[in-house]
Amino acid sequence: MSMMPPATQSTHGCIDFLSYSASLDGWLAGGWIDLSWDDRDEPPAYILEFGETKVEGEAVVCVFPRPDVRKIGVGVLLFMPGVSQRADAFQDAILIRDGRRFRLTASEPLDRPTEFEAIARTKSLISSAMRSSRRAHLLRLLNRPTFAGHDTLDTLQPPVFLELDAACLCPPAGLLLRGWFIDPFRSVASIRIRCGAESRLLDTDHWIRIPRADVRQGFSKQFGGLIDECGFLAFVGDVYSPGETVYFEVQGRLGDVAFKRVAQVRSAGVDTIKETLSNLELRYDELARGYDHVLGPAVAAMNDFRLMEAVDYKEMTFGDSPAHPRCSIIVPLYGRIDFMELQLAFFSRTLGRHHEIIYVLDDPTILRATEALATSCIARFRLPFRLVTLASNVGYAPANNVGLKLARGDYVCFLNSDVFPKTPGWLDSMVAVADARPEVGVVGAMLVFEDETVQHEGVAFEVLPEFAGWNFSLHPRKGRYPSEDESVQEVEAVTGACLMMPMALAREVGGFDEGYVIGDFEDVDLCLKARERGRICVVDRSARLYHLERQSQGGQQSSWRLNLTLYNAWRFQKRWPPAALEQLAQGESEGRAKKAELAGAAE
Repeated sequence: MSMMPPATQSTHGCIDFLSYSASLDGWLAGGWIDLSWDDRDEPPAYILEFGETKVEGEAVVCVFPRPDVRKIGVGVLLFMPGVSQRADAFQDAILIRDGRRFRLTASEPLDRPTEFEAIARTKSLISSAMRSSRRAHLLRLLNRPTFAGHDTLDTLQPPVFLELDAACLCPPAGLLLRGWFIDPFRSVASIRIRCGAESRLLDTDHWIRIPRADVRQGFSKQFGGLIDECGFLAFVGDVYSPGETVYFEVQGRLGDVAFKRVAQVRSAGVDTIKETLSNLELRYDELARGYDHVLGPAVAAMNDFRLMEAVDYKEMTFGDSPAHPRCSIIVPLYGRIDFMELQLAFFSRTLGRHHEIIYVLDDPTILRATEALATSCIARFRLPFRLVTLASNVGYAPANNVGLKLARGDYVCFLNSDVFPKTPGWLDSMVAVADARPEVGVVGAMLVFEDETVQHEGVAFEVLPEFAGWNFSLHPRKGRYPSEDESVQEVEAVTGACLMMPMALAREVGGFDEGYVIGDFEDVDLCLKARERGRICVVDRSARLYHLERQSQGGQQSSWRLNLTLYNAWRFQKRWPPAALEQLAQGESEGRAKKAELAGAAE
């Protein structure tokens, strides 16, 4: 139920000055309130009205003698903790006690002093107030130390130690903080990050704890009993303002306050994402907490920022591609450009000339080498293709989406560079499957390893308890020898290593979701977007290709790569929680049952 008073409520006082105090994280106000105010120690509730916005909480209220209103009221000073709003939009302050509402309207004109002027004025006025716990509380707030530009952490007693290794910007205003913290006597009540008028509490229960044996060993003789996990990784949102100083505010349990300056805030990019995800090993519940509160929002912000600018590219044609291709094959290239040569050799024996091939180079550092290889390939294989070169490395999903933008076919086939056709006519077969069944939205192929065992014949989702109980896309029968069955099989999803769909559908769903970084889960996400629109996913088991698996992306064993996969898994859970997958499957099951019922009735 709303705490707002009715519009006809009468006025019980006035606010003469109002100022937001960044150092106190709240509003200071002064004015008067009528004599019916019950001046008790318990803090009343308050509501501040700023146009359509309301700020609510518990107020510190202290009254003082005010001769100019002595016949109708007393002077009143208020501290109201809350987020900053535009003071020029202020309308009313409402105090609530025992169900009664006291409405204090803004005076005309309302004085809006600076923070320091408001603190000084409040200190002057409170000097005439009677001694009380409310007066003492407000005085403690007003006398709270403020940051003067230098570190004072070494003044705290008992001692507290806080050092920052890196502060990275997570645009537009978030910060990712990595460092270490030791509070040997458990004397810290709170830690805040402040920047300009913004302030955010650092919840130590939400940060990721990192082993720092070097720090523990350095302090063990002095304090003993310290744990290895004194390192931390923390995310703070909506706090950074360019040009403003960033600093920690550490408050002890006895009310003492000290400050620690953040020396430098770094910009963010792919290298920062990799560095952030290195040397972390999170499992079970700590995995969900770590990604929900730190890694998830931080990596998402950095990735969104790097993709803000439109991708600059240029296109080169090698040979005469068909003007109206049946299917457009899009192959992103990164690192292993030799795969283009091998793939074109296979294509020259297994691919009809009515399809077009588009290579997208997502690695500008090897531009000249790729151009030279492309010239050699067209001379040897005489199979036309287009080469699109990107000005910067953007990752798997954005690179494929550039190719999708330029493609001209009725269908589009997303193909990894480390996939090589085994059967002639593989793509014609996949196109024929989609042509014959309008309900098909995605067609995958049978992919095998070099030893002819199964790499992919469809994707199934499975909950993995070790990884926060998240759904992961797994390949049933992986590593087994395939059966002779060459039928078309309906599946939950298919791998993006070889994924074909109608061009119109691919563009309707927006291609791959670029929020997945580098490559993982965007393929099954694309399949689910097609299923969400009433289409099904199938595997054409007669279309068979070799897949070297992950070799198109280079080495995959580093810890940052595993944690990046986990980030993509976290993002996938947010988009497709288990309930959404169950609802999707249930809807498809009901649809099939209805279709069977109608078919039976027709017979």
